[in-house]
Amino acid sequence: MVVGLSFSSVLPQRARWLLTATVLGLAVSVIASSDALAQDSTPPFSPDQGKLFLRSAAEKARVKQKEAAKTFEEFKKSVTKEPFQNGKYIVNGDTPISTDKGLEEFYKQNIEVPGHATTEFAVMTILGVDVIWKSVDKKALTYCVNNAAADSGGFGNRYNTVVSAMADATRAWEAVADIKYVHVNAEDSNCTPANSNVKFDVRPVNLNQYLARAFFPNEDRVTSNVLIDNSAFELPAGGKLSLTGILRHELGHTLGARHEQTRPESGTCFEDNDWRGVTDYDAFSVMHYPQCNGKGDWSLVLTAQDKNGIACLYGPAPGFTIDTTICKPKQ
Repeated sequence: MVVGLSFSSVLPQRARWLLTATVLGLAVSVIASSDALAQDSTPPFSPDQGKLFLRSAAEKARVKQKEAAKTFEEFKKSVTKEPFQNGKYIVNGDTPISTDKGLEEFYKQNIEVPGHATTEFAVMTILGVDVIWKSVDKKALTYCVNNAAADSGGFGNRYNTVVSAMADATRAWEAVADIKYVHVNAEDSNCTPANSNVKFDVRPVNLNQYLARAFFPNEDRVTSNVLIDNSAFELPAGGKLSLTGILRHELGHTLGARHEQTRPESGTCFEDNDWRGVTDYDAFSVMHYPQCNGKGDWSLVLTAQDKNGIACLYGPAPGFTIDTTICKPKQ
């Protein structure tokens, strides 16, 4: 496991490309240990070869974890937990779970007795209730971006890059749904989980377990964070994957959106049943990992289904015409 080191300093070219693209949804150790990455001299994978490799690695990782986890305690030991105060368990690549109880519920639903999805953009639900922001909150989704020096827990000279990427990513969702993200610059110098003047904080981490991770609308303030790993700044030059695209995906979670591959139509990477379909299945969705039978690429842009799906939940943004015929009613 490559923890605390730059991908570019420890991996060959081919491995760096795969590892960087994969951290969004797979454990680092699975890719880093692959025999397929052993030679520096091997030409880079083509996009199609990379996609097939990632899909295979994803399936092998899930099977290996389930085989190893005979009990909840064994499963718990196999799950990555962020090594800091209020750190979360990370499952399904970038899905955070805050408590032992929540992890045990996930284990019972998906590992002990594997879940079976029902045929149905997908939204998080709890006991059949959509997990989304209330009308009083949705127009004031305030956040800060930690502007401290890099050696003091902030983004340092990457601060402006993050501010710009967050602005671009939030605009993508605001353009279609009746929501509003607000960057409160005055809180950037005190941008911690304890800051109750904003709804969430944006901070850097150096874990190499994911490119970024976010939260769902029902979480407590202290665990409502968008964490960006250092690896997200070391993406292959000229590739489609970008920090803005990563944040578009992660901000979907902050609005309640689930990974699209949790739906049965994807045929792989099933997660759990805590969701309902808001629109028909969308293999191109910004919320769909390309390596999980997704048909989109790593640019992670909102599709027409994504745009209508989020508008179905929050109402359309001024100037956006929603296709109400595709909004699925609650059962």
